[in-house]
Amino acid sequence: MALRLNLYHEVIRTKALKRRDPLKISIYCIAGVLGCFALWYFFELVRMHEVGDQYLKAKKEFSLVEPQAKAARKREEELNQQAATSVKMVKRIEGRFYWAPLMAEFTKVVPREVQITRLGGEVSVDAPRRCSLSIDGLSAGADPRRVAEDLRTAIADKLAPRYKNVTSTFKTLEDGSETVKLDDKQVGTATFSILVQFTAPDDSTPPPGRKKK
Repeated sequence: MALRLNLYHEVIRTKALKRRDPLKISIYCIAGVLGCFALWYFFELVRMHEVGDQYLKAKKEFSLVEPQAKAARKREEELNQQAATSVKMVKRIEGRFYWAPLMAEFTKVVPREVQITRLGGEVSVDAPRRCSLSIDGLSAGADPRRVAEDLRTAIADKLAPRYKNVTSTFKTLEDGSETVKLDDKQVGTATFSILVQFTAPDDSTPPPGRKKK
């Protein structure tokens, strides 16, 4: 019977242990994980570099466009102001008060015994529009003060159907120091100042030949 001696059993046993060594396997696993992390870090580094380049490019483009944007905003504000001013002007023009119809009504009630020496008018810009008419004149006749009084009441009666809140009051009424010739007679005179106030309607009728938009 042959006898065999295995003198390498320790070597074989060591190789087998190396193949089954858990620590070695763990080191390989950790090395693989670290390699994955290294690849992921490299990928993120490249991506962040690209993002940084895009940011610098966008920042450069913004620096070029920003002055134009500021100029555009400034221009927009100027145009808005001009538009607002234009709207106000259009409203004022469309809502303006027409003096011609008022003067036409006024001349109908002035008698031949009265001479108008001064006539002035004002209109408030706020709604409701309050108008005032200042009339200075000279009346003549047997009773010149009565002539001036008749004119004052006639003005109020004439304007009342067309305008609102009509008032007609004397600011002054005094006997004149001179006489005038009327109907071949010398008659006394009186000086007066009448203040007429009223509220203009919102839809003031334009004079003939003009159309209100």
